Amino acid sequence: MNTKRRALPVLLERDFRKLAASEGATVEIECVSAPNPDERFSGEWLFYVVSPAGERFLLVTALARERIVNSPIGMFGLAFGKLNLDHLDVPAVAGAVCTGMRSRPSGSDPLE
Repeated sequence: MNTKRRALPVLLERDFRKLAASEGATVEIECVSAPNPDERFSGEWLFYVVSPAGERFLLVTALARERIVNSPIGMFGLAFGKLNLDHLDVPAVAGAVCTGMRSRPSGSDPLE
């Protein structure tokens, strides 16, 4: 499964946020590993943005590694603080993807 993800085009956070904020773009979240209710911080998720033309981009770190979110604080911070999503759907089964989230203008952490 990693090979398939790494074959996708990638974007750093600044460019990811710009594309997500564009008209017609949507955000997707993929569950890489399912959360375990017996553990405080478990589960791993990846964020994608789908351009209006249908091209899918993976959010990566400055070192071009997959940016894996593994905490509720990280999930909410990225979804609402950075991307200003209209709603948040979080998949809880490994391999599941939630789609259709849209970035709203003027988030609390504006683009430069």
